Amino acid sequence: MIALEDNFEDVLMKAATGLGLGKVVLAERSGLSVPVVDALLQGELDESALRAVAPVLRLSEEALVAMAFGHWQPEPLAVDGLACLNSPFPVPGYAEMTVNSYLVWSPDTGEAVVFDTGTNIDALLQEIEAQDLDLRSLFLTHTHRDHLAAYDALLDNQPELRCMAPEEEPFRTAGRVAHGDVFLCGSLQIEARATPGHSPGGTSFVVRGLERPLAIVGDALFCLSQGGVGQTHYESAMDANRREILSLPEETILCPGHGPLTTVKSERLRNPFYVQK
Repeated sequence: MIALEDNFEDVLMKAATGLGLGKVVLAERSGLSVPVVDALLQGELDESALRAVAPVLRLSEEALVAMAFGHWQPEPLAVDGLACLNSPFPVPGYAEMTVNSYLVWSPDTGEAVVFDTGTNIDALLQEIEAQDLDLRSLFLTHTHRDHLAAYDALLDNQPELRCMAPEEEPFRTAGRVAHGDVFLCGSLQIEARATPGHSPGGTSFVVRGLERPLAIVGDALFCLSQGGVGQTHYESAMDANRREILSLPEETILCPGHGPLTTVKSERLRNPFYVQK
């Protein structure tokens, strides 16, 4: 099971950054001292302090507390035609960081697509061989380095692969994907939805045709959290996530760029950024 991408202090920091609130202002508005706020942001668990900062940061108080105390963990999700490929991407201060890519295929024809590359293609190639798949396309959710680190290795192995990147983030010779574009792969239908904010052209891909719908969401949304967004684009990014991701049927499996798989239903109920407050 892949660990959650963010701890409660990461959620606090992402919300504070998005709203443009420094420690002093956050302390003043929540009625806390600066040292108490600083301790929270350093991961010191204090329920009363969490409850005080939640409304200032426009986070669901109950969802934030539940996350901080680990009251719920996502269960493993499995669908025929979906493989989550998790590869390491250590960075300073976060040696445990990993990144997800996803292999999705049409069970009736074996035609397959991959979303992002992660940092290593070994598991991808093993899965293709094990399932006897015909890999047709690569779609990039965005062009941050961790999500396409194995791009060259994949193209060296699959030189005929069709590669597609968001139109707002052109990448080498990859074709460009725009909001609303629809692609077919065997019995699968893949719809591009613009979810910018974490990156200028961040794109989610809704996949229909398996036993449950999927949404490959990149770093737009994580289980119980979301990608980091600066103040300028924070509100529009949240609006895009609500409109393009969390409006999907509740059984939709969400496949984020980091952390475990989740569902629309779980995020509506438990994500501190998106629970109705």
